[in-house]
Amino acid sequence: MTKRYAGVDLFRVLGLFFVNALHANLYNGFYFFPQEGATVVALNSLRWLFFGCNGMFMLMTGYLKTTKPFDKKYYRGLLPILVGYLLTCVVSYPIRYFLIGETDPLNVWIERLFTFSNYAWYVEMYIGLILISPFINMALDKLEKPKNQLWFATVMVILTALPSITAKNFFINYWTAMYPITYYVIGAVIRRIQPKVNSLLCFIEALAVALGLGIATMVTATEGFNSGFGQGYGGFWITVMVTFLFLSMYRLKLGETASWILSKISGGVFEGYILSRLFDVWIYSSIKECHNPIGNLKLYLFVTIPVFIVSLTAGNLLHFVSVKLTSPRKKETA
Repeated sequence: MTKRYAGVDLFRVLGLFFVNALHANLYNGFYFFPQEGATVVALNSLRWLFFGCNGMFMLMTGYLKTTKPFDKKYYRGLLPILVGYLLTCVVSYPIRYFLIGETDPLNVWIERLFTFSNYAWYVEMYIGLILISPFINMALDKLEKPKNQLWFATVMVILTALPSITAKNFFINYWTAMYPITYYVIGAVIRRIQPKVNSLLCFIEALAVALGLGIATMVTATEGFNSGFGQGYGGFWITVMVTFLFLSMYRLKLGETASWILSKISGGVFEGYILSRLFDVWIYSSIKECHNPIGNLKLYLFVTIPVFIVSLTAGNLLHFVSVKLTSPRKKETA
């Protein structure tokens, strides 16, 4: 087993901030703003950087899960996730009713619970990823040589990500929906071979990819952001960007205090992610002054960061309850 650095926890927490920052653009008119000028390039680049959030979580799952033995306890790891999801749903209903003003009947809320609506699509994806992950790990165990493991990751990138490398599709795109497995394999391979890379260079390369996407979107757009060159969560350039970002952090060492804080607060990221939509809808619908993409700096400082802090805090409170409910009870001895 390799040592887990604080950078992995930092990466997880940063992923939640990226979620909050990405979703801010849903409420500030960003997607309808004219695509012209240096400011728009910067905003586009930030948007693409934040768009890596879901890939970050998937890649990190592969990194953390690939060395776990497949035994009767393996799938038990899903229990805290499911309980955490259930708790976020229970908490969300009064927030929806009293703060957001949603008055849907109970049967609609129950349907949302079991159909993983809104941001909870990630829960549905994650369940499937964990169910198949032991068999991915077994395949990687058989591929003992790092070269063969890298080939496995390369083939997955070719199948799921490469079709989106340009606006024109020159590659087979039947397998693109399997991109969560690609991220998992990349994370798993990184865990197994532990590449020693230049962290700063990798970080700069991640930013360079985001900048390139920002420029490409503006140059190809005919109207707003969505009319320009784009990528899905499993797109080639997003996959490259997320991989560089993880490589820049995964071996990062921090002080004991910072490492301890990150290890404690990173546990509630999942619950914070699911709850974040409620805080998004409530805050951004209340503060009309922030509905201007050019004011994004103020938006991040005075709205997005507080929403992130609230989401993370609420997520950790629910995570604490979830852990208490799902932890195995120790038998009392006479």
